[in-house]
Amino acid sequence: MKKIISAIIIMILALSMAACGKASGRADEALVGKYISVKGSAFGMTLSGDDIAGFAIELKSGGKVTMSVNGTTLDGKWVNDDSTITITAEKTDMVGQLGENTITFEGFLKEKVGASMDLTFAKEGTDAAKPENFLPDEEKALLGDWEGASVTDVMKEDVSGEVSPSALKATLNADHTASISYNGEEIAAPKWSFYSDTVSFDGDVSGDASLYGEFKDGVFTITYSGDNYYNFVMEASK
Repeated sequence: MKKIISAIIIMILALSMAACGKASGRADEALVGKYISVKGSAFGMTLSGDDIAGFAIELKSGGKVTMSVNGTTLDGKWVNDDSTITITAEKTDMVGQLGENTITFEGFLKEKVGASMDLTFAKEGTDAAKPENFLPDEEKALLGDWEGASVTDVMKEDVSGEVSPSALKATLNADHTASISYNGEEIAAPKWSFYSDTVSFDGDVSGDASLYGEFKDGVFTITYSGDNYYNFVMEASK
């Protein structure tokens, strides 16, 4: 669902560069650098990580700017005052609020597309660009090392006599990469995402098995489906 939303945003941006605009002001050298997208929201949904990874802004000396939208680039100009920055690309003015190594566009192109869209960019190489600073609380709760504490089969029957609950281990990182091992061997290094209680793992799994998860009411469960079907209730490793 989030991938669909981010694709819609990209399409909207590509089609919305048609209005006239012209800004004037100064271009402070302290702002020069590349800014990567770290947080967004659209259509009532919070976006982060891969959802908005295709957005970037590079402020250059002399007031020049390059905006990247999923591989498509737009060149333009930028100016700033003490609290805002105005980027003009393809005759469209986009005004963002300046923070500590961040630029936030609120209600981005709302008048043109009729939908609220917020985007926050952080200067690459600064603490502001650390992904954990912008994850939703539910995703922050999933970060770290996990180990199975109990295991059941498809009928919800305890099968700890058949397989050790601790056979499954998982590490979820703030950049949405993950590592999952089973019986001491890494079986997957997927990208993970979270939406509506569901933890999805995108990537190949050894032995043509599959993995999917649920995080609900603070309980994290990973289902391993291969030669056998197991539900592992995970707990944070100490």
